[in-house]
Amino acid sequence: MFAVLGEPGLEPEEARRRVGRIALAHGDVEAERALIASRRALIGADAWPARRLLITAVHAGSGEPVVWDRTSGVPLVHAVAASSSFPGAEPPVTVSGRRYMDGALRSGANVDLAVGARMLIVVDPMAHRSPGEPPEHRTAAGGARTVVTIGPDPDAARAFGTDLGERTKWIPAYRAGLAQAAAEADRLRTAWRPAAAER
Repeated sequence: MFAVLGEPGLEPEEARRRVGRIALAHGDVEAERALIASRRALIGADAWPARRLLITAVHAGSGEPVVWDRTSGVPLVHAVAASSSFPGAEPPVTVSGRRYMDGALRSGANVDLAVGARMLIVVDPMAHRSPGEPPEHRTAAGGARTVVTIGPDPDAARAFGTDLGERTKWIPAYRAGLAQAAAEADRLRTAWRPAAAER
């Protein structure tokens, strides 16, 4: 999958379609049910929140990106499961008879959806795999007064390793994230103060 996404000159739409074929070749109905059940347990809610929440996914057949919200008629747990269905590792999720996969294939951080925000916090756990500031971050920064991007620090990046499916790396990566969290919390507090003062 990463070889497809990294192929030079390949249009994003075609890359998504090729990755979709990989996704559709893996998983079955039982695997999909298990994924949905695990996401339900993880989020602990069945109803969409009253506050605005946008969840992205990609149609596995066409490569077409979608953005769901509480008015889309998609159950929250299905939206979350589809948006986090990593091709080749989890099965695509069926919504209204169509199968969807990871929303990160639309855009790594989907920052373009935050147009109009005064303050933008980008949590990008895969930032170390795509060095440099993505173009959508610069676009978002043009409309936001404050943009804070949080990605793995060097210790966390080393803990991740090169194979995200390697389960022996998950506990060290989690611990590295906890160690990084205190410094990031201080940075967020500093960034948040000006926004609070404007109220």
